[in-house]
Amino acid sequence: MNEGLVEMISEAKKRRIFVQISTNGHFLTSPQVAEAIVESGLDELIVSVDGIKQQTYSKYRIGGKVEKVFRGVETLARAKIRKESNTPVITFQFLVMRHNEHEINQLKKVAQRLGANRVALKTVRVNSLSQAEKFLPLRADFSRYTVDASGEKGEQLQLRLGRQNCRRLWYSTVVNWDGEVTPCCFDERGEYSMGNIFSQQFDRIWRGEKYQRFRSQLLKDRTAVPMCQNCTEGLKRLYISDTWIC
Repeated sequence: MNEGLVEMISEAKKRRIFVQISTNGHFLTSPQVAEAIVESGLDELIVSVDGIKQQTYSKYRIGGKVEKVFRGVETLARAKIRKESNTPVITFQFLVMRHNEHEINQLKKVAQRLGANRVALKTVRVNSLSQAEKFLPLRADFSRYTVDASGEKGEQLQLRLGRQNCRRLWYSTVVNWDGEVTPCCFDERGEYSMGNIFSQQFDRIWRGEKYQRFRSQLLKDRTAVPMCQNCTEGLKRLYISDTWIC
């Protein structure tokens, strides 16, 4: 989708930066595109494969074609062989949900057949009890949530957190396409902009009053920030398993 992607990866690799990107796999079917990605030096490509049959896959990936994803992974794996390259590592990422948890045992075989290197089983994020009833797996140990019915508001989803604090605000940040700097990837709509790198130096944004005020707010009460209430930071179980297969 981004015509400058390969150039962006190459520029990062010239500066010895580890580069990892995620994809739904629908744009990898061209051998030329696959070879360009391999030549760029990309370190890891995470491919979202949330079902190994079309009926299962399309319940969450609406409009997607699982066979197109499989062809894309296979095309990239063959490009790595032709270029005699160990990178990018191809990771099959599988969000475990109620409608696909029965396919887990077959997933590794499919990944091996297509030439993937890793299989990562990840817990799914939901935003409401109705979504929980639809998507959360039946196995409790495959979920990042518990249902708490002890409060005044009735049943509520509770994240299984190992800690309440957030480390991301001190070691990472997000720069969006328009230059806006936001605290993390959970600010999906750019509501917490800390500045813009097209008009400000990054170090001034990073150490600026706005960023420091936001960090202080999280130290006082993380739950007071809406985007932080359903965040993966501090989860006891974000990934169920992460297995190298090749």
